[in-house]
Amino acid sequence: MKGLKKGIYLFSTLLLLLISLPAGAFANNKDTAASSNPSSSNNYVLISNESTNGYQSENSGSFSINNDHYSFNKKIDKDAYKMDVVKPFDAKKYKDKAIKKNVRSIQPKYQVGDSRSFWVSNLETNQDYQLKANLFYSGSHSNVWVNNNQISSQQAKQLGKEFDGRIYKLDVENFGKEPDVNGDGKVNILCYNIQDGFNGYGGYVAGYFSPMDLYDVTHSNRFEIFYIDTYPLMGMGKSKDVSAAYSTLAHEFQHMINYNQKVFVQGKTSMDTWMDEGLSLAAEQIYLGRALQEWVDYYNFDPEITNGHSLLYWDYDGDNLANYSLSYLFMEYLRTQSGQGNHIFKDLINDPHSDYQAVQDMVKKYINPKLSFGKFMTDYRAALLLKEKSGLYGFHGDKSFDSINERIYNGKSRSLNGGGAIVKKISSPNDFSIPANKGADVTYTLLKKAQQPTKPTVNPVGNKDTSVTGKADPKIKVIVTAKGKELGHTNADSKGHFRVAISKQKAGSELRVYAQNLEGNKSKETIITVRDNTPSAKPKVKEVSDATTYVSGTTEAKAKVTVKRGTKVLGSGKADSKGIFKIKIAKQKAGTTLSIYAEDAAHNKSTTATVKVVDKTAPAKPKVSTFGDNQTTISGKAEPRSKVTIKHGKTVLGYSTTSSKGNFQVKIKHKQKAGTTLTAYATDKAGNKSSGTSFKVADKTAPSKPTVNKVTTKTTTVYGKAEKSSTVYLYRSSKYLGKDKTNSKRNYSIKIRKQKKGTTLKLYAKDKAGNKSKYQYVKVK
Repeated sequence: MKGLKKGIYLFSTLLLLLISLPAGAFANNKDTAASSNPSSSNNYVLISNESTNGYQSENSGSFSINNDHYSFNKKIDKDAYKMDVVKPFDAKKYKDKAIKKNVRSIQPKYQVGDSRSFWVSNLETNQDYQLKANLFYSGSHSNVWVNNNQISSQQAKQLGKEFDGRIYKLDVENFGKEPDVNGDGKVNILCYNIQDGFNGYGGYVAGYFSPMDLYDVTHSNRFEIFYIDTYPLMGMGKSKDVSAAYSTLAHEFQHMINYNQKVFVQGKTSMDTWMDEGLSLAAEQIYLGRALQEWVDYYNFDPEITNGHSLLYWDYDGDNLANYSLSYLFMEYLRTQSGQGNHIFKDLINDPHSDYQAVQDMVKKYINPKLSFGKFMTDYRAALLLKEKSGLYGFHGDKSFDSINERIYNGKSRSLNGGGAIVKKISSPNDFSIPANKGADVTYTLLKKAQQPTKPTVNPVGNKDTSVTGKADPKIKVIVTAKGKELGHTNADSKGHFRVAISKQKAGSELRVYAQNLEGNKSKETIITVRDNTPSAKPKVKEVSDATTYVSGTTEAKAKVTVKRGTKVLGSGKADSKGIFKIKIAKQKAGTTLSIYAEDAAHNKSTTATVKVVDKTAPAKPKVSTFGDNQTTISGKAEPRSKVTIKHGKTVLGYSTTSSKGNFQVKIKHKQKAGTTLTAYATDKAGNKSSGTSFKVADKTAPSKPTVNKVTTKTTTVYGKAEKSSTVYLYRSSKYLGKDKTNSKRNYSIKIRKQKKGTTLKLYAKDKAGNKSKYQYVKVK
């Protein structure tokens, strides 16, 4: 932010100045950089400036957010580059201008959809200007205003509800009440693109709070408000993610609460910047429910911290981000050491002091009544180095800070500001002496880091195993835990081999194995997952027929199921979360044996289930030869070895089994009338029944001989009787003379010419089926 005028503050309400005190000469090394290859020794000397004064003689110069001073590392979360501003304000000068509740009448009541102008700051030029914003959300504790529709009304509602539902309650519980100068019970949140000189990378202002808004002065908005960035905090493109601003809301709200408690409630000056910012970062941690790893990472990477960056001096012109890291870690150190949990933060704010003396009061009250603040700062730096599980040189076992790395200074000498410290590694305590020319407040503290045992090497463990084996340092104690509970321990032998007896553990369980020496120092943990060595249960397989194209059943959930015929894989698939499987296969012949087995994620194979393909295919319809009313045997063809049944309606007339070639002959007791409909069915060995073949009994019975009346030489019509609806034919020898069809009374009449006496005529009847009667002979008289 080039050009920002003197007086704008990052994360603070009070500018701290430096005091530089020489630390003296250390060793014949270069003067500045951090060591890349520190000695293997575990002896250190901590050089700390325990002065509580962070001033320096020269002026701080013009304020700017200069990204050139920050340490950039792609592995550090981008949240480590977001900043905020608490604009400077002379509360003592404008004490009588504070907005009181008795002037609330001048404040209108706003409704969603309302528009108004706001005074905001260009943090790059330090110029105030006005912009318009619309009220998109009004809730129980907040109003959310949006400039130029930079987020939608739905996103504003999301932001406001998160503040009302979670952030407000957490900050009030842990830090105190906010001011309510206009009596409306609302905190206003203005969302807009904060002008901070951000040009696509590096530091940016995520939000700011201006105490001026709580006073009736020029450029004041005259109510509780803080300002939240939309670019780049909520995204650098058109799409915005308002959840990225949640922790910033918690951060800025702490500043507002802090100012209210110190200035309005207690009537004191506002809290020192390094403390106020440390508390706002604590507010972020409380809201997120986790440590702010990005600030641990910045501590691990930043060379300025290695070079003694001060806890107390807020470095606006240099590596300002180092202050965030140090303030955050200091407040967490105070929290863990005090044993008061997050309650320590409200205690700190409620203390009558606004500077280091408030911390000193907490130290004397909860930690050690004889411990000074300066010495407590030194102990804090020792804790960052040693991270011991108990005592002042650690975070009381809080694993959130185990990843803090040692920062070793390699220079010959260093000027340290009040609250600054460096660490040098030495071969032994006899290798150094305290310089005579050190500053009066500079102290030297010899430290020795306990040797950490080697991380154990652990062999794979299965769910059927009753021991954990591996290798560690010789004769050291090895402990196995699961879910924080010890399962067993033993001492490694002289060669480092160990075997720890444990109960059987479920597959997928996580075991943590570590070594611990006699001093109580623990190695890093080796984490292993218990393997599944239990084969899947034998699959239960449903019936498979020659008509289906799948194999289904149940087995172990998520297991892979394979279907084989002999050595050939027909198909495979995965069981669902309930163990149900359905594997697609080609149709198989009845009687075929299939093999089915399951394999779990650990490649344990079940025993094999076998199933025979069931015949579910009905035989083809029988083919029936012509069957006459003069027969008692019905023949034809059907599926080989099937049973053929002949029925008349529901009555079974007979049945027989087909030969190997499919031929059948079914004998029935009685002849059937011509025209009677019979049905033939085939049933195979599996009981599958074919559809029926219907057939009619053929007429195979010849009609009776026709009767004939007397024929004389004068007869010209031959009369007689024959079978109904049959046709009677008349011949003289082989000469056809005529024919006639009998009527319903069986009568026929055939016209002829007169025949000579003694001529023999012959007649026969032919029925509809073509059956021909015997001849009837008659002589002409």
